[in-house]
Amino acid sequence: MSSLRDFSIPEAYSQIRSMDTLAKLEPMVDWNSLGSMVLDLFRNNTEKGGRPNFDEITMIKTLFIQELYGLSDEATERELYDRISFRHFLHYPEKMPDARTIWLFRERLSSSGMDRKIWEAIWKQFDDRGIRIEKGLIQDASYIESDHGKHGRKKPPVPIDPEPPRVTNNEKTGETPGKDAADPDQERKMAKAEKKAAKARAAEKKRISREERRSAKTRRSRDGTFAKKENRTHFGYKLHSSVGVDKPLIRQFVVTTASLHDANVDLSIPDMPCYRDKGYQGAPCRGLNATMDRASRNTPLTMDQIRRNRRITRKRSPGERPYSIIKRKFNGDHVYVTMVRRVRVKVMFRCFCYNLFTLMNLKEHGKIAAAI
Repeated sequence: MSSLRDFSIPEAYSQIRSMDTLAKLEPMVDWNSLGSMVLDLFRNNTEKGGRPNFDEITMIKTLFIQELYGLSDEATERELYDRISFRHFLHYPEKMPDARTIWLFRERLSSSGMDRKIWEAIWKQFDDRGIRIEKGLIQDASYIESDHGKHGRKKPPVPIDPEPPRVTNNEKTGETPGKDAADPDQERKMAKAEKKAAKARAAEKKRISREERRSAKTRRSRDGTFAKKENRTHFGYKLHSSVGVDKPLIRQFVVTTASLHDANVDLSIPDMPCYRDKGYQGAPCRGLNATMDRASRNTPLTMDQIRRNRRITRKRSPGERPYSIIKRKFNGDHVYVTMVRRVRVKVMFRCFCYNLFTLMNLKEHGKIAAAI
């Protein structure tokens, strides 16, 4: 087995090395420094011993592979054993991480916030190599769809105490009410009481329904929310990102629920232009505000504002490229995890993949140093 792994598999990989994208991306990052950051997440390194851990660099690279190729945990486990390029990228470990191990490692990253530190460490490596954004940022946002649960099933009726029948004074006395017997004040009081009782029943029904959704064993996302844009309904999350003007790399990102408006997130950097569309008008900006102007009722845009919007549009146009690559090439337009912090980890690795993929293209076209 050792001879097969040490000689036959590397020999087979040498036939496809020139076509392997992972072989081009690996030298762009110091993986050892990233691996040393997550050592504290492994909890069974004790003096008494215990079950051996998977190598921390292997785990980080596994999550990188997963988001680069848009794989689920189970599909990642299968492909790690099946694809020679994946084994070579992981340096031929004796055992591959299984789906449960991948899920647990990603969960520890999300609950500890270590993914944020990894992202800053990646950019520190870029800065040390002279890869910096200096001419401004482009801020935009895009939806990340999620599963909103199963619909169409008949739910059991919510038990509600029936309202007791009303007994009027006429029924108590056995008299027949006439036209003049009705008391307007009494009728208004009874109608008001009826309305109040109906509101109470509706609130109780809503509360019970909410509790049923939270406890339901479905794939409905816990933190996902609904949002509507251009007559299309979205459910899930939203990726807010800032992309460099001179180098189309994602510098910062934030993951929120889908219903949060774009203007509530400011990813600008002081003393640096930040180009944004009309949806950010009136929103705070720490950098140099380059937000497009929007016309209002009875106040059309002036010719100077129209020209300014055109200039900003030309600057903003590369800002859509990251979303196109993440969604189409990395299959990152949908997530199956159920919380914002879990989506944040997956999005971090997708942005990581996008930045390395972009640097690879810039290097091949001679736009950055060949030593990168």
